[in-house]
Amino acid sequence: MPYSTIRRTELPAVVTAFLASDATSSPQATAELFTDQAVVLDDGRTYRGREAILGWRKGAARAFSYTKTMRSARQRGPLIEIVECLEGDFPGGRVDLRSTFTVEPAGLISSLRITVAD
Repeated sequence: MPYSTIRRTELPAVVTAFLASDATSSPQATAELFTDQAVVLDDGRTYRGREAILGWRKGAARAFSYTKTMRSARQRGPLIEIVECLEGDFPGGRVDLRSTFTVEPAGLISSLRITVAD
């Protein structure tokens, strides 16, 4: 099944809520968007379970200030792929990131993989 392009307004509510979160958002509220056994892969590290995801949101995910601009969104079944441009005070100052979410039928994120977009 190929990916199909979707509009921001068509994203699952949980993905929209995650994308709206940033360094000023509550790490606890962001962690609650994930299942208890969710897995996040970011910057070469793996975070397993809601408690580890909470630690990730309290630490590395809040280390820099930045702005985000969505470049694209597409879906294939339960997979949602978002490409965003981040600009901020991190090394390099600008990067396009691909976030691939798996959303469970119950409406929570079960996995998130964040990589540099091609």
